[in-house]
Amino acid sequence: MSDLYERFVEFSHPFVKATNKVFESMVNTKLTTSKPTLKNDHKSFGDVSAVIGLTGQVERDGTTREFQGQMVISFPMATYLKVAGSMLMEEFTEFNDEISDVGAEICNMITGNAKRDLAQIGYKLEMAVPTTISGAGHGIKYPPKVHIVSLPFKGDIGDFVLELCYQD
Repeated sequence: MSDLYERFVEFSHPFVKATNKVFESMVNTKLTTSKPTLKNDHKSFGDVSAVIGLTGQVERDGTTREFQGQMVISFPMATYLKVAGSMLMEEFTEFNDEISDVGAEICNMITGNAKRDLAQIGYKLEMAVPTTISGAGHGIKYPPKVHIVSLPFKGDIGDFVLELCYQD
């Protein structure tokens, strides 16, 4: 295994753990994960995606390196409506201004939880402000020359994916 691959695996574990924790506490659902895959395009998995840029430093063996990455959480509309409904304790049948920031809030919670665990393994993470993109088949702009890993999640609220990319 390459050193970069091992660093990426180490980097991704806190995000998986945080996703499970956030969905259990905020959406009242337990999740299962499927095998991660490499993503080869910029098309979203779902109809609503929340995107957050990640930058910072990682210290290894007395050497500090800069890194950058991005996390995207992408939902089909039916899943997004159930997630928003669970979080806001109301039923939603369509995407609207009231729920447009739910994805960004989830993105913030996941990244905030992951940040604590990453700090324990030498990462100093800075988070950008998350944004939400909606529309069937929308694209996601990723940093250049990165590998994107798609981590599928399933729950009683539906399926969604967490996408991570990392580069140092």
